[in-house]
Amino acid sequence: MDKADAISAARQELADYLRFKSKRNTPERNQLLEAIYSVDTAISADELSEEMSRSSRFRISRATVYNNLRLFEDACLIRKVFLNGKVMYERTDRSKGVIRLICGGCGKTTEMNSDKVRRQIAMMPTRRFNATSWVLNMYGMCSRCAADLKRRQNRLNKIHKDKK
Repeated sequence: MDKADAISAARQELADYLRFKSKRNTPERNQLLEAIYSVDTAISADELSEEMSRSSRFRISRATVYNNLRLFEDACLIRKVFLNGKVMYERTDRSKGVIRLICGGCGKTTEMNSDKVRRQIAMMPTRRFNATSWVLNMYGMCSRCAADLKRRQNRLNKIHKDKK
């Protein structure tokens, strides 16, 4: 599914949800949803607010951004994730989950694709629970940070040996 199809499907889901909840379907909401679905990574509410003030033909306040993020989350169109100590939002992809490798040293986040992990999660029994999507965050150190840490430890060990 390409971005245009994903945006179109999300708009339709939003329209259905708003009709069900007896809320108005405004152009600002659609513009905000399109902005979220246009980026490939998670985005913070502040970044989204700045993006909307730069590129949108509508004036959207920060409060409107936050209120609509909550509404989109309730409609299962986006999900809240915590990355690098920040609250971020990303679109949901109901056809697959997300696997992330997060470095504790530099904070770099890499998405990983593993059909084996996806199959295992799909086969997991979830009693009295209907999962709509999932995120698996794996924390560790990237090769660059691990090498830097090893170099620092070697330097400290050498200094400690020289002092004896």
